[in-house]
Amino acid sequence: MLAMKTQRHLLRLASPLSALLLAAAVPACGDDTQGTGGTESGGTGSGGTESGGTDGTATTDATTTAAGSDSGEPPPPEGGEELCDAGHEAWVKRAIPLLQGRKPESIREVRLLVSMIEQIDAQGGDGRAEVARGLASGPLYRERWATFLFDALRVNRIDERRNVGCYSTQTAAADSSDLAAYVRDNDPNSDFGNEWTMADLVRSALLLDDLSPLYRADLFARMARPLNGANVTIEELEIMRRGNYGEAFDAAYLGRKVGCLECHNSAESVTWDPDPEKNRFWAIPALLERAVYGDDKGRPEEEIYAVFRYAGFADGNFGAAPWGIFSACGRFSTDHSGDVLGDPAYLAGPLPAGAHVYDLDPKLKSGFEKLASEGLVTDDNLEVADPNVALAFMIATNVAGKVWEEAMGHPLTVAHHFPRNEKQREILETLATTFAGNHYSLRSLLTEIVLHPYFNQDTPDACDASTAYPLAPVFDPFSISAADPNERGNGVGDMVHRYSAWVLVDSAMQALWYDKPERFGSGQFGAPTNLEFLRSMGVFLKDAEPGANGIDLAGLLHWEDELARADDPLLAGDCTGPVAGACAYDWIGELVDLAVATPGATMRDLAVAIKDRLITEPEIYGPAEEDAIEAGMLLTEGALDAPVADVGAADAEIAARRYAGVLLNSPQFMLAGVPSKDQDPASDPILVVPGTDTQSICEAIAPQVLGSGWSYTCDGDGVTVTKN
Repeated sequence: MLAMKTQRHLLRLASPLSALLLAAAVPACGDDTQGTGGTESGGTGSGGTESGGTDGTATTDATTTAAGSDSGEPPPPEGGEELCDAGHEAWVKRAIPLLQGRKPESIREVRLLVSMIEQIDAQGGDGRAEVARGLASGPLYRERWATFLFDALRVNRIDERRNVGCYSTQTAAADSSDLAAYVRDNDPNSDFGNEWTMADLVRSALLLDDLSPLYRADLFARMARPLNGANVTIEELEIMRRGNYGEAFDAAYLGRKVGCLECHNSAESVTWDPDPEKNRFWAIPALLERAVYGDDKGRPEEEIYAVFRYAGFADGNFGAAPWGIFSACGRFSTDHSGDVLGDPAYLAGPLPAGAHVYDLDPKLKSGFEKLASEGLVTDDNLEVADPNVALAFMIATNVAGKVWEEAMGHPLTVAHHFPRNEKQREILETLATTFAGNHYSLRSLLTEIVLHPYFNQDTPDACDASTAYPLAPVFDPFSISAADPNERGNGVGDMVHRYSAWVLVDSAMQALWYDKPERFGSGQFGAPTNLEFLRSMGVFLKDAEPGANGIDLAGLLHWEDELARADDPLLAGDCTGPVAGACAYDWIGELVDLAVATPGATMRDLAVAIKDRLITEPEIYGPAEEDAIEAGMLLTEGALDAPVADVGAADAEIAARRYAGVLLNSPQFMLAGVPSKDQDPASDPILVVPGTDTQSICEAIAPQVLGSGWSYTCDGDGVTVTKN
């Protein structure tokens, strides 16, 4: 089994090797025992003593030092980090899965986008930024990020808290930004005019490019499906429900654990040290917890979670519909009666007796608006005067961190939700500021990430770097404690990660032209089709099954069982097809039919087209890979050069599906983080399935990518771009 954890000694996933050889080519990880999933040890990093940072300066005023100044570490390379950009082709191959949740259609799409970048750059523009913003639009983008956002909000997809009527049902409101703009600009006691759902709002918010309406409305809709129990009193059940809603709010919105604040908060931490070389706690310089909770160390959970009361607020079939939302998303009482617990409520300031979400929404609305227009403002003691702004900034920071982790595979914080080193803090603060400053624009946040130097790093040998670990310890922050001083930075091997679960499965289905997975399934008590497969791949299903993006043996075996022959796993969701056209079915079947009908087409041509389609590497690098491909296809030696017509359609299809199955199980398909080498145009496929040719792809993506600022002409050779 391939060792899928961070490879401390991995310098390159050797793209010249075929999938059959790659598993043996990647070295096992022998000495990286901590990884990025470790947790702080409650103070052992600083002797177990508190920093005494109650004046608000303790954890935030450490002097900036160069990467590599950790005790015992050799000095960093002259000039700091040794960055090594992998080039436009590698960047495009990485950007498409992130932004659109799919692999490139082929090397032809990659070459088109590279050409756009180069031509925009030559005319004084920023080619990568333009292409990134263009790819961060359109139906594929919206569906990919609607799925991500529902997972980030912890929307349950199975069992009793699954709400298909609210989070899956769509109306015409999903096709316009009007709904999101209305929610953003109005209080929840207003009415949009037509019933709508959260499935509508998430897509409308992506069209508006402002996520703040989504986060406001979800506070209400999530309460329509409470935690249930038996053999408990009303009071006991209410305590459990508030705790459940409150903990979900902490995770999905604030990125905090109340239980951790005693030891780790923006004012002090048991792992903080005034010596930057020993400091393991780098909070963003603002006393956010003091503003939001009224105390750096938080306050009793029953006070923080009181605003999420269910009894007397969301437990009736009649009441108000926030912004006119569909009945499946809940009906809510607007008065303050019916509180069965009577706990005092506090969140971003004191709340009235019998508080509920209607009392929290104005704080979010005000905080979002003020943060977007004025930024996070602190005084000389790092205090935030407006607790609503602090609340909004915590949400913005949490969203920014989750999107970075989706892009890069590794978080910018450790288990207590704070950065462990200065570089992590720098990136997190920049992303949060960009996100909030552009009025919670996901496009701006994603563009900032894909333009970050770390997003497109090549291997050190490609740039003659002086060390294999030339980067700050952002991906594996525990590497600074490595026994070998030469390994205390990070390298591209530390970036290697499996694609997130939905992206991985969707990419396979899109490439093969099979239906994508259902997100919720049909019926009130249903579940997505082939649920066990999705569970094995690590999708978020419910609070108790949050999924994971790692690799385990059971998951690999289930993936292989479903896709080893590239057969349709019958996932019953949205149809797929070429980006240039309508729904289609079975790309491999189409390819084999084309090969049989093309005079002189060989099994090699078939293999090249499949390799290009699945991993965007049409080149075959030599006899070793030829032998591996023949073995994968169960062909005799030298049979790659046999005409497909002589092999026969049935046997050619069996061979093609076997080889596709091999590639679907390869590191090149499943993993991100290390670029493949640029491909020789002479190796481009000669078999091109209709709808995936250069001109068709160009005519489909150019209007979306280039927008109104550029004119373009598409033909069979590529694209010509002219600035308007």
